[in-house]
Amino acid sequence: MFDEGLFKIFSEEPEQQSEQHSNSDVREIESVDFGKKTVVLSVGGSLVVQEKPNTSYIAKLAERISNLYKSGYRFAIVVGGGIVCRNYIASAKALGANNFLADSIGIRITRLNAMLMIQALENAYPKVLTDVFQAKSIIDSGKIPVYGGLLPGITTDCVAALVAEYLDAEFINLTNVDGVYSADPKVNPHAKFYPEISYDRLLSLIKLAGSKPGQNVVLDLPACLILKRSNIPAIVLNGNDLDNFVAAVEGGEFRGTRIIGEENKL
Repeated sequence: MFDEGLFKIFSEEPEQQSEQHSNSDVREIESVDFGKKTVVLSVGGSLVVQEKPNTSYIAKLAERISNLYKSGYRFAIVVGGGIVCRNYIASAKALGANNFLADSIGIRITRLNAMLMIQALENAYPKVLTDVFQAKSIIDSGKIPVYGGLLPGITTDCVAALVAEYLDAEFINLTNVDGVYSADPKVNPHAKFYPEISYDRLLSLIKLAGSKPGQNVVLDLPACLILKRSNIPAIVLNGNDLDNFVAAVEGGEFRGTRIIGEENKL
């Protein structure tokens, strides 16, 4: 079972050393004043890769993010692995790899996908990041930090939740369904859709899914625990509808699931 102690590896990192490293990477870029909120996007691998990379989608998403960036919003992006990642993990397991090694292979796939996102984004930082502490100085410099996976056992949704927690940012999960359902709507057409759900209710829905390399759920348990412990504003929505995504970022009406802290609001 995951608990908050798992994430102490990030809080115990020498922040001064990490900030010195990140500052050296961006020292040639002047600070930028945005004036609007910061959003951490967890982009599902199913959106960016099917049988091959979905170049058209990546370009369109990057264009929307760039337009929002120009209007004053700040972003950090974490990119998932998708079916290619799951296929590699399955092959590794068939060849005898344990969960740690299978996850390590999957992480490399997510970083390849993150490299594609960097190529498409006008203001992206040019390297796939592996240090949560670098996100703030890179954003402050006027660039968009992009991540893949970080550690075995931690999904890209979890990475995005950690980055959002560090930045005091909002969290948006772009997936291939409309939001949070009581069950997989592709398997169960009678699954209930939740336009709003509490952290506790969400935890009760996802904890039975377990934690396996390449797992394919809307949000995993560690990510939800991070969102809950810091009461992070969070949204899950279908990333294929980019107009809907823009509306969610801008605070307009959107179709998706808003995750809230108090059960009595449901």
